[in-house]
Amino acid sequence: MTDHPSFLGVKIKNRSVLASGILGVTFSSLKKVYDEGAGIVTTKSIGPEKRKGHSAPVVYDWGDGLINAVGLSNPGIEEFIARYDNGSIDYPVIISIFGKAAGDFPDIAQKLKPLNFSFIELNISCPNVQDEFGTPFSFSVELTGAITRSVKDVADRPVIVKLSPNIPHIVKIARAAEDAGADAICIMNTVGPGMAINTNTAVPVLGNRKGGISGNAVLPLTVKNIYDVFMEVSIPIIGTGGISDTDGALQVLMAGASLFGIGSAVYKKGLGVFKEIENGVLQFLNINHFESTDEIIGLAHKSRKVTYFKVPCHKRNQKPERGEKKFHVFPIKDIMHPIRDVEHPMQDVVQSAEGSVRTLLFDIEDLDKPEPGQFFMLWVPGSDQKPYSVSYYDGNEIGFSIMSGGKFSSTLFKLDRGDPVGLLGPLGMGFDLKNYQSYLLAGGGVGTAPLLFAAAELVRSGKAVNIITGGKTWSSLHWIDHLLKKIKAGSNIGLFYCTEDGSHGEKGMITEHLQGIIDRLDPGCALLCGPEIFIKKSVSIFKKNSIPGQASIERMMKCGIGICGSCCVDDTGDRVCVEGPVFKFDYIDKLNEFGKYKRDESGSFKRFD
Repeated sequence: MTDHPSFLGVKIKNRSVLASGILGVTFSSLKKVYDEGAGIVTTKSIGPEKRKGHSAPVVYDWGDGLINAVGLSNPGIEEFIARYDNGSIDYPVIISIFGKAAGDFPDIAQKLKPLNFSFIELNISCPNVQDEFGTPFSFSVELTGAITRSVKDVADRPVIVKLSPNIPHIVKIARAAEDAGADAICIMNTVGPGMAINTNTAVPVLGNRKGGISGNAVLPLTVKNIYDVFMEVSIPIIGTGGISDTDGALQVLMAGASLFGIGSAVYKKGLGVFKEIENGVLQFLNINHFESTDEIIGLAHKSRKVTYFKVPCHKRNQKPERGEKKFHVFPIKDIMHPIRDVEHPMQDVVQSAEGSVRTLLFDIEDLDKPEPGQFFMLWVPGSDQKPYSVSYYDGNEIGFSIMSGGKFSSTLFKLDRGDPVGLLGPLGMGFDLKNYQSYLLAGGGVGTAPLLFAAAELVRSGKAVNIITGGKTWSSLHWIDHLLKKIKAGSNIGLFYCTEDGSHGEKGMITEHLQGIIDRLDPGCALLCGPEIFIKKSVSIFKKNSIPGQASIERMMKCGIGICGSCCVDDTGDRVCVEGPVFKFDYIDKLNEFGKYKRDESGSFKRFD
């Protein structure tokens, strides 16, 4: 697939732009960047007079990006014009200009008129010359408007105004630029200024001490600013800051940018990054049946049913850093629902009653293998995120069994095959399945879900496994039979049912029948999952029989990665999402708060009845 975009009346080969300040000193380097794949190239900012900039070091790789204080070094407008070769410029060029005073901008723009170029960029936002020039002009609505208007009065090329990410009200500044006649907005310049200190010497690394921050770490700020400005202005936006791959470029376009600028990624990936991202964007258009990039500009703002888009060259193909929690979005492959017959459990389903259970299945790609008892945070785009334990895993598919009841689970029940769901994980600590030969697994209702995954793994390793599970009625439990049929080892698992109304299996609560099951089976170890009161009573019974084990417990989780603190166990400070959710019986038995109360989403205590 090919795409033939244009920008402000100028035809361009793709929507990538070499950001100002990167390889823009000589015209040979600009030409090389263009030949290597950039759609437009930008010169280094040119000022009213010669300026050597700051002393070295002027650029430093701080690990998650670059910090630079080049300091607007340039030969001055007169020398720039003198060495400008009009005849060699046969590609789209943005000439970036800056000034010490507002009046410098129209003067420079006037002098540029005889040159062969496509656009003027007003750099009114450089963060690393504040000591010399004071607060950047882009912090002022009045100055932004005045400078833009003065340049428009003399310029005969489209004018792009480059804004700062540090502005408290970037939308107001963008509006001021548009009202003054700007043809486009560039979002954004580097963030800061910031500082890096060498810990071997306690000396700031940069010669200027402070500098502007760029690289992957600033991408979310770029996307947010573009998203906000796009809703309020009608002129096009160039998005730059933190774009290093196809995913970043797509985010910027979907937020509302017409073009995406690449800067620090040239250092990380070389000049091939332009073609890499261009090819990735074209692949995205092709596999998702878009006709052109015009259709994805501002896509995040368009009212539509949330659908799943395939993204080539996604970050998921990169090996994560140690400790990094991986987040991926997958389309639902199939839905297992007990209302459907056993022979055809994957057919489309109707809305089900509160308390029923369905299992969402996903084809997995580049997910770490979960351990039984671990969980994922499931995210429904535009809705919420909640934790769910893995109920099924075979190396190709992963499944989560969901009980209808709350607001979020009801949202999950409305999803169809092909709808996207975000998966963050695997998270937490799983069950220890190595030390015993026979296991009794006890699960209350949908709490049986992670035990089914554990049971399958135990059977495959030659262990004896029995499950006792219970619920109010048979309608809340018959999903278990269906999922066990999908588990190839399911026929080797002993299964006992309890229902409170006696509609299936033994009548009553699990804890009423647990002692009898223990006497019959004499298990070496127990695994539990379910309501907190059920776990508390069951642990007491198992400990009375000197049977060791572990239980998966539930707490309010907001982040799932150990940061927010919502799921801390009060007696210990342990986080259920990190140190848990699986804990040994001895640990649970010593908890004073367990079985008495838990927190709600506000952090307030909620006592059990």
